[in-house]
This record gives sequence, structure tokens and C-alpha cells, in this order.
Amino acid sequence: MTFGNYSNGSAGGAAFAYLPSGNSRTDGQSWYLVDNSYKVNTTPDNGNYGRQTLTHEIGHTLGLSHPGDYNAGEGNPSYKDATYAEDTRGYSVMSYWSESNTDQNFVKGGAPSYSSAPLLDDITAVQQLYGANMSTRAGDMVYGFNSTAGRDFYSATSASSKVVFSVWDGGGKDTLDFSGFTQNQKINLNAASFSDVGGMVGNVSIAKGVVVENAVGGSGNDLLIGNAAANDLKGGAGNDIIYGGGGADSLTGGAGADIFVFGASSDSNRAAQDTIRDFVSGQDKIDVSAISTQSALQFVNAFSGHVGEAILSYNQSSNLGSLAIDFTGQGVGDFLVGTVGQALATDIVV
Repeated sequence: MTFGNYSNGSAGGAAFAYLPSGNSRTDGQSWYLVDNSYKVNTTPDNGNYGRQTLTHEIGHTLGLSHPGDYNAGEGNPSYKDATYAEDTRGYSVMSYWSESNTDQNFVKGGAPSYSSAPLLDDITAVQQLYGANMSTRAGDMVYGFNSTAGRDFYSATSASSKVVFSVWDGGGKDTLDFSGFTQNQKINLNAASFSDVGGMVGNVSIAKGVVVENAVGGSGNDLLIGNAAANDLKGGAGNDIIYGGGGADSLTGGAGADIFVFGASSDSNRAAQDTIRDFVSGQDKIDVSAISTQSALQFVNAFSGHVGEAILSYNQSSNLGSLAIDFTGQGVGDFLVGTVGQALATDIVV
């Protein structure tokens, strides 16, 4: 790749690049306006517009176009002219349009932030051209606080950090760590999903085909959503809501009144049992209301083959307990979740 600066640019022309064409003279070139009236491109730091511009133009040299038929200096296009709903900077660094058009918000502390790397749709598009590099961050990686990902845009260092990124990860057991943020957050581990992190909205995503196993919330009232893998979800301080999803999950609410939500009996069963690591009776809740709508729950000492029977067990010496529910009338617990700490019937949301 070749990078160059120029001055005296035309209106709207802050940078340009050449798409691959087979011309050895121009392929790989990108150019950036730098003069006394436009200094944005002189300091392309993480999260600023200059860095976003640099990433955008590199995208062109790799073969990415704008998501729509528009270019700087050609009329006055706007998002109203977009033919692709995801044509915003929330989904693609190749877009001209604000993330607010897709109900996202990258403003924090009164100042906007921008992506310094390819986003969700860019990653998919580049992989269509060149294939997916599965050796990229193929080990166990941490994104956010305590980052081991080796990129500045994947790192948060304080509660005032501004993060805008999409995770591409080739393997290993990986973690989204947003423990240093104080705002209420939504952390979603499902591929092609967005999270609301550090006071912004929809600013973190996970690329298609990527499995991130673990999440750590901050000191706000967080919502953590697991995926089908065996997740380790830690809410941290605050009154958190934790959905484990499928897989044998480890769920830790942390300080505060936490709710552990199960949407299907398959979310936690004998084959893949979740464990709540710090259940406090009278404070925390186990919410099975989405499942128990199928039949009313009746707490019993032993199963007798009736649908809706539930057994709460607890061993005081080990401080281990469980909730088992028979949803099929087979006399066994189709749903089974373990607890460290005792759960009572009054702690179960039905």
C-alpha cells in the first residue's frame, strides 16, 4: 500500500483511494488532504475522525466500495438516499452516514467517537473477497479492559474510555471485559449482535461466525446475554439481569440484586447444566416465567410424573443447591440449574 498527502483539495474531498483495477501504478494508493484549513488527517488517533478516514480509504484499496452509489463532492447525498438500511457508521466504516440512523449512539462526554477498524459488515465483505483468516487472534483473547488482543481499538483503560469495535476472532476462549465501566450496559455474546457499552449504544459488535464465550459487566445495572456455548458470565456490582442461553454456563451475579433468566428448558438441563455461583436468597431471583407459562409450577419433594412439578434441593454442608422442573411429565427434571447458595420457592419467578 502507498499513502500520500495532498493540499488544496476540492470541497468535500478530504481523502480518496483507488479500488483494485490491475493497474500497478495506482492499485493500493490512498491520499489524504492536509493543509492549513483541514488538519483532521494529521492526527489519526484511535477513535477520532482522522483514524476513521484512514481505515475507510484502506477499505477502498482492498476493494470495498461505499454501501451506496455516492461519493464525496458529487451532489449532496444523505441517508435518505440510502438503498441499504445498514448503510451507517454503526455497521460499516465505508458508510458516510451517522450511526444514529440505525438507532446507535457513539457520543460520550459530548464528543463523537468513530471506529478505527472494520465493522460488522466490512468484515463480512472483506471475507467474501479474500476468505476468513482463522489464525487471527486464535488463542484466548480479552477485549475491553485487561485486553490481550494487541490492538488499541480493542482496549479500554478507564471509565471514560470510548470503545467502538467489531470483534473478529479465530478461536480460543474469549472474553468481553467491560468491568471498568459504571454505566448500565447490555453485553450480547451472540454473533452479528450489538452491545451497549460504556455509556454508548450499539458500539460493540461480534462478527458473523465468531464465538465469544465470556463476559464481564461493570458496576452498573447490566444485562448480559449468553450464546449457545458454555459461557462464563459475571455481572459485577449492580442489579444485573443474566441470560445464560444454551450450553453449560457459569453465572455470577456479583454484588446487588440479580436475576438469572431462563427462556427455555434447554437453557439448562442435565446434559448441559448451568450453575449460579453466588445465589443469595431474598435478594437474587431465578426467572423461569418464560418456560412456566406452559404449565403452573408446583413445588414437591419428589417427582410423580405430573407436568410442572419442581424440586428445590440444598445441602447445607456443601452450600450447593439446585432447581429441577419436570415440564414433560416424565418424572425427571427437564430443566435443571445448580446454585451455590440456597434458593427458596419465593426466589423463583414464575
